[in-house]
Amino acid sequence: MCGIAGLLSSKGWVEEHHARVQAMTDAQRHRGPDDEDVVMLRGANPAVGFGHRRLAIIDLSPAGHQPMADPDRGTWITFNGEIYNYRELRRELEQLGQCFRSLTDTEVILKAYAAWGVAAVDRLRGIFAFAIWDEHETRLLLARDQLGVKPLYVWQRDDLLLFASEVRALLASQLVPRRLDAAGLQSYLAYGAVQEPYTLVDGVRSLPPGHTLVWQSNTTTTRRYWRLPGPDAILPLAPHDVYECVAHQLREAVGFQLVADVPLGAFLSGGIDSTAIAALMRQAGSDSVKTFSVVFDEKEFDEREYARIAARHIATDHHELHLRGEDVRRSLPAVLSAFDQPSVDGVNTYFVSKVTREAGLTVALSGLGGDELFGGYEGYRKPLLLERWGRPRQWLPAGVRHGAASLLERVPRSPVTDRAGAFLRTERHPYFASRQIFTDRQIATFVDPTILARSAGWENLSFGELEQAAARYDPINRASALELQTYMLSMLLRDADQMSMAHALELRVPFLDHILVEQVFALPGAAKVAPAQPKPLLTRSLNGALPAACVYRPKRGFTLPFAVWLRESLHQEMRATLCSGTGRLSDMFRQDGLTDLWRSFERGQIGWSRVWGVYVLHDWLSRQSIAG
Repeated sequence: MCGIAGLLSSKGWVEEHHARVQAMTDAQRHRGPDDEDVVMLRGANPAVGFGHRRLAIIDLSPAGHQPMADPDRGTWITFNGEIYNYRELRRELEQLGQCFRSLTDTEVILKAYAAWGVAAVDRLRGIFAFAIWDEHETRLLLARDQLGVKPLYVWQRDDLLLFASEVRALLASQLVPRRLDAAGLQSYLAYGAVQEPYTLVDGVRSLPPGHTLVWQSNTTTTRRYWRLPGPDAILPLAPHDVYECVAHQLREAVGFQLVADVPLGAFLSGGIDSTAIAALMRQAGSDSVKTFSVVFDEKEFDEREYARIAARHIATDHHELHLRGEDVRRSLPAVLSAFDQPSVDGVNTYFVSKVTREAGLTVALSGLGGDELFGGYEGYRKPLLLERWGRPRQWLPAGVRHGAASLLERVPRSPVTDRAGAFLRTERHPYFASRQIFTDRQIATFVDPTILARSAGWENLSFGELEQAAARYDPINRASALELQTYMLSMLLRDADQMSMAHALELRVPFLDHILVEQVFALPGAAKVAPAQPKPLLTRSLNGALPAACVYRPKRGFTLPFAVWLRESLHQEMRATLCSGTGRLSDMFRQDGLTDLWRSFERGQIGWSRVWGVYVLHDWLSRQSIAG
């Protein structure tokens, strides 16, 4: 993994541009400690500069230096990610007459572009975000992988286009105004993470997954090159064939992602997903798999028993980090500084990434995406239940629903009445209610109304198109599609990237191999559920490779004991931030509403994620000097 940055100016190059690209590149030093460079590719109209921070994974020699040029065609690339099928593509390109000077996957992208142009991105299997400058065509190409594992942010005005792996890097250019995006704020408070394509910075957008952006002749064009298969792609397979197909794709996905010239390991909680990845690594021929987990004093959150069972069963070299609330308090400044965008989640990944990197590893595989892809009945229980409740709601006229919501809002306030009212008012699919942290009514109690007025209609851009596409699926595949493209994309993947890259650790996610995802979506949703077996499509495909204790254990997410810590080790810090009436929150939030929020937590009326989310938001806005 790496950090990329770049600038394109239609008014030509000026001396300050080099400093801007250098600043964006330097701001991502943590993403690539092994090498760096900034190159001015063109000085005339348009002017182009690329920057790169390298974390060396494949071909550790200087031949992997970036930005990298293809002297045969005059193209340049700055690339973040891994192309897992690069060896196969290289062989194909060599048969077409292409010559290589390195063993890197980066050069394979350049040569693929030389052979197939912009359509080369359709052939890539991996996790990636890259920019290519084509001098011959006077064209800039930006591309992001199919599921959005790797981030890529863009800011444009009439004469300038900036891109980078992190929002903070764009801010470091000193060209992007440090002004709040009200829609990004509303989406963050609603769902605990800023929903793509928004950010918290006005004008900064994320390039959507499975998309390319092309600048040419002063015109910017985006193209969607990949999407989830529709229900018309469903294959009628016998159960035995289903499990054989999925097993093959699982083995292939993990096998591809073991390619590295540096040590690698895996996160292991003892749940089905992480245990499956570790087992598949051993099946793929890894002699000794190093695995890592975080353990706690708080027994209801501690998973060491299951992680140890899995490690013994698979025969991994297992390591544990014992994490206490006081450890988190001492590490809080470093943890908070790792957020490129704030989130109510991600701290768990920060610490397991830290212990993995300190053990000498540069790459780790994760079971991220297993719930969203193979969730099974428990994984989809809440969204499916809300969908059933939502059917009769849809038959009611809007006036009746809104009237019922108004009646609920007149009774004494509670999280239950707020959620019921929001559920009656919304026109969105009920899935979105299942993921909300705060309802609109709750947000209005503590956010300045002038800011909220600027956020109207934000959900249509984030959710409108994917909600329409998901409507064609059966209920189980619909829940999966919505999970993959909202909660996983905007929270889990972003947190995984920013928290692992804080330690210069590359995190790979085999369950999100796009070929595997296509295979699973070519099956009816009924294949993912069974009354007596969790995640049958995954567990039966692995054919006994997982210990029964890990398969049939009580379902528990990989979470930290924040509810305890916020009342003990972190109590003073949290209370001072939410109740002091100072800092960035005082410019945008109503202090009486924030104080009520904290008191509601202390009384046990709301969960920890709500106050923690506001605290993280305050820190991020302060660090980045964002004005309302």
